[in-house]
Amino acid sequence: MSASRIQELADEARLLLKRNPLMVSTVSLQRVATRNLLKRRFQYGRTLAAASKLADCSVGIEALAGYFPDLANGGYTRLLELPPAVAGPVGADPYRSSALAAWMGGLARSLEWQAARPDVQVVSGYLQPDLIASDLDLERQPACRLSCGIGLVRIESAARSPIMQALIRQCMPDYPRPDRPITDDAELDRIADHLEKAFALIAEFDECGHQHLIAGLHTLHVGVRREPQCSFSSSNELPGSALIALSRERLRDGDHAATAAQLLHEAANILLGFYTTSAAASLPGEFQYVSPYKNDLQTLESILHTAYTIPWECAMRMACLSTEADPERRARKTAFIIAYAARQVPLIDIARKGIERLGGDVLLDLPDIAAIPSWSGRILELVGQLLAEEPVAHRQAHLAERQRVLDRQAWDIGQMLLRGKEPIDPRMGRRQIDDSGDNISLWYNGKFHVIPKAADYAVGKDYGRYAATIHGIAPSEMEAM
Repeated sequence: MSASRIQELADEARLLLKRNPLMVSTVSLQRVATRNLLKRRFQYGRTLAAASKLADCSVGIEALAGYFPDLANGGYTRLLELPPAVAGPVGADPYRSSALAAWMGGLARSLEWQAARPDVQVVSGYLQPDLIASDLDLERQPACRLSCGIGLVRIESAARSPIMQALIRQCMPDYPRPDRPITDDAELDRIADHLEKAFALIAEFDECGHQHLIAGLHTLHVGVRREPQCSFSSSNELPGSALIALSRERLRDGDHAATAAQLLHEAANILLGFYTTSAAASLPGEFQYVSPYKNDLQTLESILHTAYTIPWECAMRMACLSTEADPERRARKTAFIIAYAARQVPLIDIARKGIERLGGDVLLDLPDIAAIPSWSGRILELVGQLLAEEPVAHRQAHLAERQRVLDRQAWDIGQMLLRGKEPIDPRMGRRQIDDSGDNISLWYNGKFHVIPKAADYAVGKDYGRYAATIHGIAPSEMEAM
């Protein structure tokens, strides 16, 4: 591919980055932040009020409430009288502290799990002023800060807290473990330098994304991995934070473009989660969609996260192709973008269909999400242009992979149908289960499939985790306490 064509596609990717549907209006983002503050204030107030009814908890309750100005001095008992509030900078907003959110979340769940007769000893485990202050100090006095103001905290430091440890393991199940390398000062300096350069790339190619990262993040929990794969993760339960474990290979090779793209992937997760949790009308929570990335049943919100985050990441990777001088590395990066986006082919249409099925109240409350499939579709079209520039043999291989993705999607849907589920997918056509109930004939994307029932088709861990939550199974956090 010629340098001029690479630059042309990179410029088109930059234009698409500027049209990000959830960042077109700073007024909308401010409104979303304020609604989140008010919603969390009400949730935290109710939790503190419920815990205050238990004997011997008053000291811990007042200490925890003291971090939230409106809730201090018994303010949590006067929620309906509290004045309006406007969200301020992410680092100064106690309702966007991941440490405080972790402790408040633990307190709320301890009360929910024991709704009939709360045990004071269990509840008081989430009212430990010294441990709360220690976790908050890590966040407010990080090991170092990037020039943009975001603090870096070693993952191992946060994982020493029993509350933070449970959430870190939920976000990043394989990290930290006893055999993981400890991030020493020299490696922390290398991580900081690497992230500075990644943030500089984001500022150059996606100015709005850069502004959102700074406005939405106050802390990055960082670490190193021996394996070549890096880990990036975030959670609504850790607001204002993301977890990053960079491989020593990434730090050595200095692939700042990959890190920049993965940072924006997490920015997308955080932004969409922030957007949906602020809404009065929640997205439907039924597991009705088969994700080609998860190969199991997912909710519409999970589908939207995948349809928003991966195209954003792919667009950033495309924008950065023009900075890669080495032809072999550029070829590998191009192949990765095309392969990574292949599963978006069915997914974007699934997201569009899911949005079409939403009730009017939900779309009135969350109007910007309606534009996600169209925006993501335009990025997928741009990836198609990148594919068209590939040598014939490479192009054929990529097209074969896309067909494999569609065939696998048909197989997964068939397994769900054979088990009595009714997944929603606009590419699915006529289907018929035979008399034995062990086979299904299915048209998918215009292709006829005969799919036998697999002897053991286990749904993915994400579905299992959500299902456990639905059935009220307490996570291991209680055991940690």
